[in-house]
Amino acid sequence: MAALTNNYRANEKAAQLVAYNVQANTQVWQGALVVSDDATGLIEPATDAAGKTFVGVAFEPTGNVGGAAGAASGRVQKSGSFVYTLSGDASAQAVIGKRAFALDDNTVALTAHSAHQVCVGDIAGLVGATMVRVRIDRAAG
Repeated sequence: MAALTNNYRANEKAAQLVAYNVQANTQVWQGALVVSDDATGLIEPATDAAGKTFVGVAFEPTGNVGGAAGAASGRVQKSGSFVYTLSGDASAQAVIGKRAFALDDNTVALTAHSAHQVCVGDIAGLVGATMVRVRIDRAAG
C-alpha cells in the first residue's frame, strides 16, 4: 500500500475490551492478570515465566477446563488501574511510579523479586501495607 496523499478513514475499533482464545485446561478468574503465551498466542493466568506477554486484566471469568486450546475465549481489559498484592513492603512511598512485574495472576513484584520480568504496569498508589494500585495502560500488549 502506498503512502497517503489524502485523508484516510482507518476504522478505529475501541480496544478497551479485547477477546482472546484461552489455553487448554485453563481457568481464568475475573480480575486476574492475564498473559499470552508467546508460542501459541493463547491466554492464561499470569505467572513469572519465560515466553509470556502481559495482555491485560480478565473482565470476566473464563473456564476452559477440559477444553482444547482455543475452545473458549475471554475478554480482557486493556486499560485502567487495579489493586493487587505486592510481594515485599508496599508501605513505602518510594514504590510509586516503579514498574510492577507479575509473580502470579494476583501478585506483583518490583524487578528485584521477578525472575522473568513480565511487566504488568506502573505502581500508581498504595492501598495498604501489602496492596498497590497498578496502572496497566502502558504494559498491556
